[in-house]
Amino acid sequence: MMALWLSGLLLSIAFVTDITKHKIPNWLTVSGTGAGVVCHAAADGWNGLWFAGLGFLCGFVPMLALYAIRAVAAGDVKLFAALGSLVGATLVLYAMAASLLAAGCIAVVILLWRSDGVQRLKDTAVSLLRIVIFRDLHPSEWAGDPGSRLRFPFMWAVAPGAAYTLILG
Repeated sequence: MMALWLSGLLLSIAFVTDITKHKIPNWLTVSGTGAGVVCHAAADGWNGLWFAGLGFLCGFVPMLALYAIRAVAAGDVKLFAALGSLVGATLVLYAMAASLLAAGCIAVVILLWRSDGVQRLKDTAVSLLRIVIFRDLHPSEWAGDPGSRLRFPFMWAVAPGAAYTLILG
């Protein structure tokens, strides 16, 4: 139960800092990871350490893959690793999936809202086809002008995705 409260605090602070400063600070993610390790180790000893460590890896590795293709920022990777150490592998993976789904919905709404939204949707569809058909994973070559890419704080999607998962989980 304590881990869920700490997760809520971690996500709340991350939301505020990401929205206002476009950054999730290292002190926050390190503190969250440490809190998860200490909380679970104190409650369950070695099993708790295993729980926190596996959760950390399950939050870190998939997000690192998204970071490698420039889909998320480094702070988001570290945030999900910290969240994993607090809530464990299963919940962090569910929170990640819900957050990515929310991010996709937000991106579609923003794309349609913008004046060039239809063209951007076409470009995105072509890019996805290139990934699927040609296995082209180098977005820098086909993403167009980096300044024109759609960007928004990922915490807009993480907040509802993680809240949904943690409340129902």
